[in-house]
Amino acid sequence: MSETVTGSLSVSNDVIADIAGYAAMSCYGVVGMAEQLQGAESVRLLPGQRLRKGVLVSSTDTGLRIDLHVVLENGVNMKSVCENLSSSVAFTLKEIAEIDPSKLSIGIHVDALKSSM
Repeated sequence: MSETVTGSLSVSNDVIADIAGYAAMSCYGVVGMAEQLQGAESVRLLPGQRLRKGVLVSSTDTGLRIDLHVVLENGVNMKSVCENLSSSVAFTLKEIAEIDPSKLSIGIHVDALKSSM
C-alpha cells in the first residue's frame, strides 16, 4: 500500500554522487569512474567503494549539474555509451532521489579507455 506523505525531501550532494556513480557503473561499456591525479596528466581508476570521487555535483540556476568522469572499454561506440549513460543516470536519480530530469544537466567526460586485455 502506497501512502503519500507531505513534506520535502533533501538529498546531499554526496548521496547524489553515489547514486549517479552506481548507475553509471551498471551501463554497458563503462569500466569505472576516474579521478584526476593532482599535478599529473593521468587518471586513476577508482575502486567500487570510492565512486563519488569521479562524480562532481553542483547547483546551477536551472537545477543540478552532474559531471561524470568515466573510463570506457576500448572499442565501444562512445556516442551510444554516453547517451545510455546519461539516460540511465537521469532515470535512476528520478526514481531514487525524485530529481526532476528537466532540472538535471549531465556532463560526461571520457578520461581514459581501457582495453580488456
